[in-house]
Amino acid sequence: MGYVYVDAIFYNPMDYTEFVLGRRRFEDVRMVSVRALADTGATFPALPEDTVEKLGLPLYGEVEAETAMGRGRVKLAGVIVQVEDRTALSYAIVRPRGTTPLIGVVALEQMGFRVDPVTGRLIKGLPLML
Repeated sequence: MGYVYVDAIFYNPMDYTEFVLGRRRFEDVRMVSVRALADTGATFPALPEDTVEKLGLPLYGEVEAETAMGRGRVKLAGVIVQVEDRTALSYAIVRPRGTTPLIGVVALEQMGFRVDPVTGRLIKGLPLML
């Protein structure tokens, strides 16, 4: 199986919440459309720093984490991610500029997606609410 890439939209969570509450027009919600790697080896979504800045994402501090680069401190932001007609609210790891956006297993499971290891595609099911 190769890499699984999906079309995704990342939203500023405060803007999106204001839209849901009827306080903001959808056109005024800060968002970016990207081709993201569906990474079942990653816990959280991850976005390049320039995308985090463009979206104006709130930062929730730094935490110690194990990453593909080894153990270290990572910044966490809040984000809403959408794939197809499903959305998830999640932390996102802030990565260096120019890196590939990732959607980790937490957001994939919140949206009810799993990766089919035979086809390398996302399979839509019920969200895991355990």
